[in-house]
Amino acid sequence: MLNVEQAIAEVASVYQSLTGRAIKPGRYELPPEVDPASHAESHYRQFKALLEQKARVAVDPRGKGGETPLPPPVDVVELEREVRVMVDVPGCPREQLAVSVTGDALTIRGERGASRSLAGMMRLEERRKGPILRTIALPPRARREGIEATLRDGVLTIAIPTDGQGNDATEVPIDVK
Repeated sequence: MLNVEQAIAEVASVYQSLTGRAIKPGRYELPPEVDPASHAESHYRQFKALLEQKARVAVDPRGKGGETPLPPPVDVVELEREVRVMVDVPGCPREQLAVSVTGDALTIRGERGASRSLAGMMRLEERRKGPILRTIALPPRARREGIEATLRDGVLTIAIPTDGQGNDATEVPIDVK
């Protein structure tokens, strides 16, 4: 079991390295039925997992990418006869996107290219570039045939019919609207 003082010291150290400031001391009252050590350990594990996830996703804070693909944000909506997946892929041309279904997983791959060069010195560069990858579990009734993908205004919309079964691998063509 993690020592509470060790957890607090490590969190304070990480906070200071990220912000350049020390944590302000404070108090937090726990209900009597909550074990303080277990409570601290639980929050410490969540904090560490969040930092590890952020380290995997944010390869370069200036957005230059790297070899680790970035997961694009998605919305998944289950309708009566289909599942609709909307994926934000700004800056990804259709030729750089691929959608496939294997087993019960939908996979979106792509590449965000470099921004158009303008003469002059780059003062701020925040838009991410590099590979993207996102895999989403499909519902059990998802059909592999009839899947449609449309790219419009930087949003990839994938419509997956749900009134059948199937587990074959399928490549999905993408229409540009």
